[in-house]
Amino acid sequence: MIRRLRLITGLILFSYISLHLIPLILGNHSLAIMEFVRPSLHGFWESWPGLILLYGAMAIHMALGFYAIYTRHRWKGIGLGEIVQLASGIAVPALLCLHVVSTRIAAMQYGIQPSYPWIMAIYLKYDTMSGWRQAAALIVAWFHGCLGLYYWLRLKPFWPGIRFGLFGLAILWPALALTGFYKAGTEAAALTDNPAWVRVVLREVGSLSQSDQMVLYQIQDALLLALAGMLTVSLAARFVRRQVQKRAGFVILNYDDGRDHRFTQGLSILEASRDCSYPHASVCGGRGRCSTCRVRIRQGQDLLPPPSEEELKVLKRVRAGPDVRLACQAIPLSGEIHITPLLPHTATASHGYARSDMAQGKEITIAVMFCDLRGFTRVSEDRLPYDTVFLLNRYFDAMGKAIEESGGHLDKFIGDGIMALFGIETTQEDGCRQALIAAKRMSERLIVLNKSLEQDLDEPLRIGIGIHVGSVIVGEMGYGRATQLTAIGDAVNTASRLEALTKDYGVQLVVSKTMLRTADLSLGTFPYEEHEAEIRGRIQPIRLIAIQDASLLAL
Repeated sequence: MIRRLRLITGLILFSYISLHLIPLILGNHSLAIMEFVRPSLHGFWESWPGLILLYGAMAIHMALGFYAIYTRHRWKGIGLGEIVQLASGIAVPALLCLHVVSTRIAAMQYGIQPSYPWIMAIYLKYDTMSGWRQAAALIVAWFHGCLGLYYWLRLKPFWPGIRFGLFGLAILWPALALTGFYKAGTEAAALTDNPAWVRVVLREVGSLSQSDQMVLYQIQDALLLALAGMLTVSLAARFVRRQVQKRAGFVILNYDDGRDHRFTQGLSILEASRDCSYPHASVCGGRGRCSTCRVRIRQGQDLLPPPSEEELKVLKRVRAGPDVRLACQAIPLSGEIHITPLLPHTATASHGYARSDMAQGKEITIAVMFCDLRGFTRVSEDRLPYDTVFLLNRYFDAMGKAIEESGGHLDKFIGDGIMALFGIETTQEDGCRQALIAAKRMSERLIVLNKSLEQDLDEPLRIGIGIHVGSVIVGEMGYGRATQLTAIGDAVNTASRLEALTKDYGVQLVVSKTMLRTADLSLGTFPYEEHEAEIRGRIQPIRLIAIQDASLLAL
């Protein structure tokens, strides 16, 4: 509920700021057009429903900010972004205080009708310090809102596709507003040299006596004191709460690597990890949104309160089991609790969504292909590093496209070798046929590549391809950014061995008879050799088909 309130009120305030900047952007054209669009853009916010919505959202958002300070157990481990967000959130009302008093409160108290010519003249001529403060408030408020939007949107699946556009808009929007602010203000300052213009503006806006201005300054001081008082109360209440919690007992947190940490009851598991400098993933900063801090409770689940509705929603999104909790939301009672973090500390926002069964690990029957360049060491030994890399990239481009166009999944490049999987998203029969089609296309593309490089090569490039079908375990494996969808199992080892046998048989392609039978294909009168070979790690020998030139396959 609190998180939803913070988001809704933040969006209301950001909408107000965004609309408020449009007249300033139009100030790059003229002061007159700024004033012309003001009623249409500010009309709703100056009505009673708009005022209630705006100041209600502001009050709730500020209260939630102070509540966040009160509920924070530890400052250790807080990210730079969170520090900036908290600091800017406190600075915005302080910077905007005078502007609110001199416009909204002056309008309600003394009937002043603020206009852009009047405001711009004050900021750029009569009270330039207030002008600088207003410009600073504009930048800080916009930055605070953008930071909040970033923390919200970066966890969405569509974020990678829109982030650069939004980043450009986040820079361009306030930049244009600041230039418009200066240009329109300069125009208004120049117009003040005309006494007739000043009289017209003051007649439309109204004027304040010296005593009225003093009252407004006193109201501003009172608001600033109230703001400082709320901050002081939040910090004092936090201190009192921490002293009370210290008397409630201690929690012993045991990690799966054997490390223990003893801490005061009242901290969440994530805060305890930060307290002892344990590397614990938390993309959203402990807001209960991303799920990357999730842990498996191995012992001590009875020490944790039941998950809230919001936590259950996030856990359901990632298909978590009953023994999994969000570390940022789990606050254990005194006792001993054993946990296993489920994601590395390098986890990204993409880990905050349920992955497919395949990515999490699944045993399936697929076709596995290995391909290797023959004699490439001899080809590259007299070449410059740049030429070697260029040649390899041309080769990988040709082979990779042939594999993907045939329906295969490029698993990895190993030196000058390639591993590919077929049938991950289809049947094993289709996978075997796709692998044979890929082998034919790879051979054809190699002929084209050799022809285009014949002036650069002393001898044409040659490849050896091995294909086998069998049961493997497919899943995302690796560490950090090196994680990828791959396969392990006997079929992988066998396919690698078949590729090596192409050297022994002096052919381009070696496939197992099992793979050919699964593909339900017959070579007919096509010339091939049949062999039987011992494969390391296998008890029974394997029957093979050796094909001299895969490009001649009739598929």
